[in-house]
Amino acid sequence: MKKLAFGLMMLVLVSCAWGQNHQTMSVDPVNLVIQQRLAEKELGQTILGALAYLEDRQVRPRKGKRSCEFDSSDDGDGCKTLLSLNIPFRENLGIPAPEKVLARNRSGEWASYIHFLPNKIGFKGRSPASVQDSNLFMTAFIAYPLFLFDESALKPEQRHIENILHLAMKNIMSFKRDDAYNFWAVLPGEKSTTPRTGPFNIQVAQLEMLGKAYINPKLEKVFARLAKGQQTPPKFWIESCLNQKANPTGADALFNIPNDADDTSTAVSFQHFYRSFFPESGVEVDFASLERICDFRDVGREREDGRDSWKGKDSGAYLTWIKDETAPVFDHPEIGIIPLAVNNVDVVVNSNVLFAMALTGRKDLPGYHDCVRLIRKAAETHSWPEAGLYYPQNMIFPYAASRAFRDGGAREPEMKEAMQFLLRDLIKAQREWGSKNPTRIGSFPGGDDKSDHLATALAVTTLLNIGREIAVEGGLAHEYDAALRAGVRYLIVQAEWKEPKNSETIGKFKTPGDKCAHWLSGLFFAASFWDLAHWRSQAFTTAMVLEALTKYALAYDQDDARAGARRLKLQR
Repeated sequence: MKKLAFGLMMLVLVSCAWGQNHQTMSVDPVNLVIQQRLAEKELGQTILGALAYLEDRQVRPRKGKRSCEFDSSDDGDGCKTLLSLNIPFRENLGIPAPEKVLARNRSGEWASYIHFLPNKIGFKGRSPASVQDSNLFMTAFIAYPLFLFDESALKPEQRHIENILHLAMKNIMSFKRDDAYNFWAVLPGEKSTTPRTGPFNIQVAQLEMLGKAYINPKLEKVFARLAKGQQTPPKFWIESCLNQKANPTGADALFNIPNDADDTSTAVSFQHFYRSFFPESGVEVDFASLERICDFRDVGREREDGRDSWKGKDSGAYLTWIKDETAPVFDHPEIGIIPLAVNNVDVVVNSNVLFAMALTGRKDLPGYHDCVRLIRKAAETHSWPEAGLYYPQNMIFPYAASRAFRDGGAREPEMKEAMQFLLRDLIKAQREWGSKNPTRIGSFPGGDDKSDHLATALAVTTLLNIGREIAVEGGLAHEYDAALRAGVRYLIVQAEWKEPKNSETIGKFKTPGDKCAHWLSGLFFAASFWDLAHWRSQAFTTAMVLEALTKYALAYDQDDARAGARRLKLQR
């Protein structure tokens, strides 16, 4: 006999905080909503399909040598190097690479791809060819929604999500560089003996050759045409990096970024949840690295370039790079080089820092309340679409700020006011976007991201994080309910179902036809100059959809319970 929602796998509500008996829970209004939503067959199937996709595509050592998209290069039998091509209606098509080209990745992560000059030579933001990347940020964000699930009723060998989280945690820890965390891994220097950070699959020699061509007067007209209308790096910076008298590490400096507040706070937040659910793991929350962020704040600074002028002077908020910007630019390359030699204030970075500090109970740290005020200001003045200097994706700030408010517990009055501003903006954005795109009713615009799967997932989670109570207080209950339902429906309908790449995924989540559900990659973050390079990942979009649908199933909109108070329990 078929189960209504999930075939042989059921999702059952677990309330870790309330502790009511079954009879009491059955009449609780929130639980009634959860029961109704879990009875929706498509919702449950899609949640399981997304879980299957993340299990199938996580990079790990597997028997045999298969695609670098999901096989680890450094463990097991290694991986088969494939080049990633994108055509109008297909992305990440793998074709065999020349023998001398070797792809690298790390176990525990998911494939993300760098698209160069996507707005100039790409189709809907995807360049014809993209480069597979490995970074802390993608791993932590993709694995984050998995903390919404409880496998305690399963046998150890059936706890597939737990295995994913263990691999992800190990991966995240590998990005620590001295006293904090970096976006990229530490690699040997190519132009000097000094260690550097950078992407695995882009060679410094290639960068140097391109950089020299970029500043070559004879090729000025060629690059001028290519860069016309685009935000690309200024020539003075390329010249400075390649001048080995001023910079002994040469082209190594082009990607050798310092540790940053964004990745450090993201790693700490992940550690907090991981330790909460796996206390026997021995993983400690790295409070020292979180405190290190406080040493770099927007106070008494002279060196500013105007890109974050909306914040005003001496905002007190957190700077992006964990390095002294007043020191000579190329000093201490072993701890990284600040891009363009100027630090900055990014509102998404500050939202992620606020999340980590509130989550771990460190609201006492210097700058915390300045960070709160910055977020409120960005929401009130509607500066946020441009205030995320590394985030062209419109919906990432609402997501990050609302996550700090809801999951982190940053419930200061200014944060609630910020949520009220964001709620009105989101409802308006969905309505106006739908009127222009009648075939995409329910979706949300992504700004520089011309696709809408990721933007919609982020916006739906934001609505759930804000909660219906704030909508009622603002007289927007009807609009809120309609926007949420339409967004959830759009995500379910847009799911693409495919066979898993790995046979061991079959049967683990009992999805229809044992298939996996995924969505189009969306633009998440970009280089300092947005048009130079964009990062996209199907796994990232799938994870954000998973978070949206799971929080909807858990009725996050119906009260203000924090993350972990309710989880979906998996049972055979």
